[in-house]
Amino acid sequence: MTTTVDRRRIIGRGLLTATGGLVLALGVACVLGRLSLRPASETRCAAALGLTVAVQGGLMLAVRRGGERVLRWDRHFVYVPMAAATLLLTVYIYAAPAMRGLLLMSWLAAPVFLAGLVGFAGLFGLAALMAAGYLGVMALLARQGEPVAMTLEAVTAGVFLLINAYSGVVFERLRRQREERKALRARLAELAVTDPLTGLYNRRHFEEILRAELARIRRYGGCCSVAMIDLDFFKAYNDTFGHLAGDALLQELAALLRGHLRVSDVLARYGGEEFALIMVNTPTAEAVRVMERLRALVEEYPFRGGRIQPPGRLTVSVGIASCPEDGCEYEDLMRVADAALYAAKRLGRNQVRSASLG
Repeated sequence: MTTTVDRRRIIGRGLLTATGGLVLALGVACVLGRLSLRPASETRCAAALGLTVAVQGGLMLAVRRGGERVLRWDRHFVYVPMAAATLLLTVYIYAAPAMRGLLLMSWLAAPVFLAGLVGFAGLFGLAALMAAGYLGVMALLARQGEPVAMTLEAVTAGVFLLINAYSGVVFERLRRQREERKALRARLAELAVTDPLTGLYNRRHFEEILRAELARIRRYGGCCSVAMIDLDFFKAYNDTFGHLAGDALLQELAALLRGHLRVSDVLARYGGEEFALIMVNTPTAEAVRVMERLRALVEEYPFRGGRIQPPGRLTVSVGIASCPEDGCEYEDLMRVADAALYAAKRLGRNQVRSASLG
């Protein structure tokens, strides 16, 4: 995952690259302009260089201070720098009008850095800004007595827009592909930690979270409790109604448990009809109260087919282990929680047993 610092560093490097490209374009235009029949103005070139340093330096300073976060509509921070570069290119055209064709073509290289980030509308909008700036400069030069054929310049701007319209179609496809890949990666990341049947965390992710929590407790102190929750007589339910009904029951039970847990609790499907729960900053006595409430909730809930179960209703058995009382290593805590769960089963089911409280 890209951090804020990494993102600003990437944006900063992009702005430095853009600044180098702009200065290069200005330098080439001014040098070649000096060799043309209408030499470029040294004063205008110097002013354009100073403006470039000021604008690009302002953008880099704004990024350093977190200013890009204010522009929520420009979440990749590409439109503002590109618009600034576009306006600077129009200034370069004014400084070296003989090189306007070269400068207009140089704009076509800039959108390469926007591939996958900007679609048709974004690219065409920026191109329209460049075309409008170009025609505005040409009109200004014509009023100043420069030999400018506005009809030809209008055709040039139109061709420029047409080229960018075609490029925009390609950019839109690249943007959509990027969004699809991003969504796919997010989905794969979700599948890697999620149980496909219940939508809860899977056993592997449960283990990762618990190990991290235990490491935090060993380092900074605190406590947590783990509950192993097992659906009583699930085999009898499956044998009566079939596995599809059993899957539906597990989904319903998972939704019921999840809907009555705290935000800080971590519920996972541990395997089969067994669920595991991490209760952060929860001592044993409180964990027992929480699980007694959930046990009673399950016992009273009108699950389909509950009446055919041996006790006449669907119930769960729960085993609880706590850190630091029962251990601060993953294997130790899970072994104690399992032992408490089997004690609850052995003593008649539909009850909560704690290794610490008995």
